[in-house]
Amino acid sequence: MRRKLRLDADSRRARWCGIEIPLTLGEYAIVERLARSGDRDVTYRALYDVVRGQGFRAGAGEDGYRVNVRAFIKRIRRKFRDVDPRFDAIENYPGFGYRWRE
Repeated sequence: MRRKLRLDADSRRARWCGIEIPLTLGEYAIVERLARSGDRDVTYRALYDVVRGQGFRAGAGEDGYRVNVRAFIKRIRRKFRDVDPRFDAIENYPGFGYRWRE
């Protein structure tokens, strides 16, 4: 099976079905982390760390970063769905994180 996602680490660009997805650097980092994790779930914290750096605190309370990760994922999904309305490669593991499944 041919993978639909192509990542270019040098230029930090992502293509889906041959079409470039206009991701920010932070969004690219999240997609790359998820895609390179294979079938393994990636925690909210690990995803936030690739954008802001390990241990950075943001949001309300100890788990406030989860809201930020959810917002990132929402924007990422929207950008992929602009290219492919049936895009569903990002799965949620409620209370834990996300995984890339292609």
